[in-house]
Amino acid sequence: MEVAVSVTTHMTGRVKVLGQYKGVSALAATLLVTGAIAGWGISTTFVSNAAAVETAFQMKSLNDKKAALVGSYRVTGTEPDGESYAHARIVDLSLAPSGALELDWDNGKLVGVGQLVDNTLAVAYSIKGRTVISVMTINPDGSLSGNWLRRTDRGSRGTETWKKV
Repeated sequence: MEVAVSVTTHMTGRVKVLGQYKGVSALAATLLVTGAIAGWGISTTFVSNAAAVETAFQMKSLNDKKAALVGSYRVTGTEPDGESYAHARIVDLSLAPSGALELDWDNGKLVGVGQLVDNTLAVAYSIKGRTVISVMTINPDGSLSGNWLRRTDRGSRGTETWKKV
């Protein structure tokens, strides 16, 4: 508030100096009032538009997002060496009572757990004694795509795309 008072006092002093010249003080006063009203109008317009945009694009709750992911997906991808999977696999996503996403590949032969963060699904599981982490982006069409890596692959990454069946 002190800054506004200081600026107003400073501007008033400038207007008085300009007032020494005939007709300039009326012009300066008009410009100041017009600027203040326009600034107020613009700021209220931005505030109301921002509220409308926020309402229009309001995000679903985390639980709603998780529930939307539940289902079966056809998985295609590549190994860390770049070779494509020999055949597509199916992964089933379900919502556990704890709120975690559970993943089940090949009818329970492989299980994992996932956590949703914004528009990304982070998944962890173990296969043949090797820890695997997948980071999947949720695409606008509902599919997921991303990279996975195993601790023992020394930085090499595979890719996967999951499409609902």
